[in-house]
Formats: sequence, C-alpha cells, structure tokens
Amino acid sequence: MSEKLSYWDVIIAGGGLAGLGLAKQLKQANPELSIVVVEKQGFPRPRAIAKVGESTVEIGSHYLSHHLGLMQHLKENHLKKFGIRIFFGAPADDFAQQDELGASQTFGIPTYQIDRGDIENHLADELRALGVTLIDKADILQLDTKAETGSAQDKQLVIRTAAGEQTLIGHWLVDTAGRASLLKNHLNLAAKNEHKSNAVWFRVDRKITLDDWCNSPEWHARCMPEGRRWLSTNHLVGPGYWVWIIPLASGVTSIGIVMDDTAFDAAAISDQTSAMKWLAQHQPRCAAAIGDANFLDFVVLRDYSYDCKQLFSDQRWAVAGEAGVFADPFYSPGSDFIAFANGFICSLITAERRGQDIRVQTVVYERLLRSIYQNTLSLYTGQYGGFGDRVMMGLKLLWDYSYYWGVLSLLYFRDALCDFERIRPLAGELHKAQQLNQSIQALFRQRAERRLQLPNRGVFMDQYQIPCLQFFNKVLMEEPKLPLADELARNMALVGQVAEAVRDMLGEMPTLEISNSERELLGDYRLKILGNGGLKFRGEASGRAAAEKTPAI
Repeated sequence: MSEKLSYWDVIIAGGGLAGLGLAKQLKQANPELSIVVVEKQGFPRPRAIAKVGESTVEIGSHYLSHHLGLMQHLKENHLKKFGIRIFFGAPADDFAQQDELGASQTFGIPTYQIDRGDIENHLADELRALGVTLIDKADILQLDTKAETGSAQDKQLVIRTAAGEQTLIGHWLVDTAGRASLLKNHLNLAAKNEHKSNAVWFRVDRKITLDDWCNSPEWHARCMPEGRRWLSTNHLVGPGYWVWIIPLASGVTSIGIVMDDTAFDAAAISDQTSAMKWLAQHQPRCAAAIGDANFLDFVVLRDYSYDCKQLFSDQRWAVAGEAGVFADPFYSPGSDFIAFANGFICSLITAERRGQDIRVQTVVYERLLRSIYQNTLSLYTGQYGGFGDRVMMGLKLLWDYSYYWGVLSLLYFRDALCDFERIRPLAGELHKAQQLNQSIQALFRQRAERRLQLPNRGVFMDQYQIPCLQFFNKVLMEEPKLPLADELARNMALVGQVAEAVRDMLGEMPTLEISNSERELLGDYRLKILGNGGLKFRGEASGRAAAEKTPAI
C-alpha cells in the first residue's frame, strides 16, 4: 500500500460529465466539503472527444443550465437544438417524398447539442476555482468500501499517477467512471435487462447539413426559420434500426447506427467500410453526405443496455451516470439520468452531513430512480421493429412526449424528485401514471412486431401544432399556479385523454373523424397520422391556430 495518504469528505471516481457535475453540485450545496475527482484521461479534453451523449433533452438541459449554472456557457459555446426529427420511408430521389416527424418551430425550453470536450473542460476549470481537487491521468489500482481507518469504516482508493502511487481515504465514495463500472464490479452489482440492442457510432470531420438534401421551397418553408433542420437530432429510420445525425459546434458530426438483434445480424457491420456499405444501401443520402470525410473514431458495441442491482447506499457509497444503468440512446436520456442520480446523491450527502439518518431517504431515492429507469426502458424494449413505421412512431412520440413533459419533467422542474417529503404523497398518482404508460407501450410493442415500413406520402407530422404538447412545455417554464398535486392531477387528466386517442388510432378500425375535444387536445394530428395529409405540403398551416389554443382543462 502507498504511504502517501490524503483524506477527503467525498471521493468521486470519474471526471466526465456525471462526476464533474456532481462535484460542482455538491460544492454549491456544501462549500465546506473537501472533494477530489479522479479521472483516467487528461485535461484539457479534445473538443470532439469520443463520447456519446452529445444531445440533451429538457430535463438534462435544465440540470446543466439551472442546477450547474451553465446557461451562458451553453448559449455561447454549443448549438441550440431544433428538437428530435425523424424521416421515414424508402430512400427517394426527392428527399421531400420521405415522411417527416418533427416540429416546425422550437418549443420554449432550450435544449442543446453539446461538445462533451468543451463542457467538461469548462466544468473542470470551474471546479478548480471552487477549490475542488482534480487528479487526472490517474489509474485506479484498488478500491475498498469498508476500509478500517481508526474508529470508522471509510472508503479507500489507491491510484497511480506520474508522481507515483497514493491512497485516498474518503467518507463518501461515488463511482461516475462510466462503463468501467468500478463499484458495480467490486460489489457484484451488475444486472442484465430485457432490452437487446446494438450500436455503431463514429464522428466525421465534416458538417452535415441535412437541409441541403432537398431543393423544394415548400419543403424548406415547413420549418421557420428555414435552413435549421441540421440542428435537430435527425433520425433516419427503418424496421429494426435508426441512424442519428448530431452536429457539434466544433464542425464535427456525430453519426450512430442503432439496431435490434435482427437488423444488426443482417447488417454485419464490423468496421468503417462495412458501415458505409450498409449506409449506401439503406440511407444513401447520409452515405453521400459523409463522402470522403475522415473518421475521427469508430466504435461497435453489442448489447449495450444494462441494469444495476443497487445505486445508492446508506453506507456512504453511490453510483451515477453510465457506471450504473443505461437504457438506450434514443431520446438522448443520458444527461437526464445524470441529473436524477446526481440530485439524489447530493441530497443524501447533504442530509448525512447534517447528521440526519438517511436510511429511509436512501430507499426512497433508490426506488424512485429504479422506477424511472424501468419506465424509460419500456419505451424501447421490443419496439425497434416498429421504428420504420410512420403511424406507430407518430403516435409513439406523441405519447412519449406527453408523458415525459406532463409527468416526469413536471416533477423535476418543480424540484420535487429529491424532496421525498413532497414526492411521497404523490405515490398513488404516480403508480397510476406508470401503469398507464406500461399499457400504451405494450400496444406499441404489438404493432412493432409487424416491422412495417409504410409507402412514402411526403407528409409532415408537425409536433408544434399539437396543443397539448404546447401546453405541457409552456407549464414547465411558468411559475406554478397550483399545488404540485393539483398540477400533476391536471396533467394526468390530459395524458389520459392522449392515451385514449392513441389507443383508437392504433386500433383495427380507427376513424378519421376528429371530435371537438380531440381537436382542442391534438389539433388535426389524427389526419396527419392516418389520413392522406391533404395534398403534399398543404394543410400544414391549418392546425397552427389550433396549436396556439390552451387545452380545455
């Protein structure tokens, strides 16, 4: 054992977004804490660092902007995202012939495409200024969660740097070291889940501007202002797969090919050449846009989704980020789960620091995060076969957005998730919400078994024209006008109406007739999903007035 010892209130093993974010959150809440972050790689990071998780959605963006105080950094150094956008159908000579699902305008809450290297460098600089110690280029040789040091059981980390070996003794130990899964392996916490999917991802040194793929003025006029589709997290989809295209402020573009086992086995992608060959066959526009660009990295990962038996312990250890659980990259939930876990861990460390008994709190947070994880996992399990199905995905995003903004985001934006005295009375309503979500996801799984790819119609399914989505998003930006229980009940009543509409449109004999109550809720979205959508490029403004209406509540 090394003779060089140092003592810390909190040791954080892993200096990525999760670990750096937790260190700042802890230091903001408890300035007196002594915190050390240990990172294998060196700082500063390269801008286009080889990490997934470049895209944020509302909860992750809110965490970075408001809880970590990075709003100005995000605005000045990263790209404002133009939502999620999906293109369906067989490749066509005219890209406007492919069906499109997305928003014509951005919703109110800003989200971002982030250069992970930039944001981690910025956080590292901030932490040093706050007095947090950052040890980089460090190999972790040994860890112990029950080290006997005097009269207490502390945590121990033995590391090696260029200066030699040293032993860190800590009151708390948090693993944020990603897929190295230090604590998971040490404590035998690894667990599998039922979701089977695989990914290939790489970055190229080229800006890919999807807006250049079509010359039609009408197609460009669908989105205002024009020429911003490239800022979306663009998805090119088919039965059993989806391809992501994510731009970064550095000029680099992140590309991912994500597949279920059926599609992955058929694709036989193992290297850059086979990846480009597959893209040329299935998504030729994307292959042509990549062209002769240089690959900055290339990763193939089979069966990437996993679970963890335990994430938080009242024995003063915890796991966050990809060191714990990972569901799926669709919807970009990685920064959301960092926000959840870091919030829970910060609350536990703060409570224990104040002398509180954290045993009940630990159990509540463990159950909460596990419930969120299982609910999130249900969005993907058994559904990849339907990703090329315009009808299923048009309804899926309607439902998943409604549930995400109307339930989960409401709790997070109201700072209720980490306040277990506020969250516990909502258990009954949240259990009903979870059951409702599971029932709708089961319908999507049934539809996905058909692995449909519907003929191209050139229709635009505009999420911005859906009144309830406008409402859910707007509520998150406003000061609450009702107690949280009443807000949740109001949102759940609307979510229940969305569920009924989704059930009907997924049924064997859905009607094209729109009731007045559904028009207030969804505008003319039913016609976009099931009808002929009017003549191509027509009818897209007809629902805009409806979108501006607040649903009857």
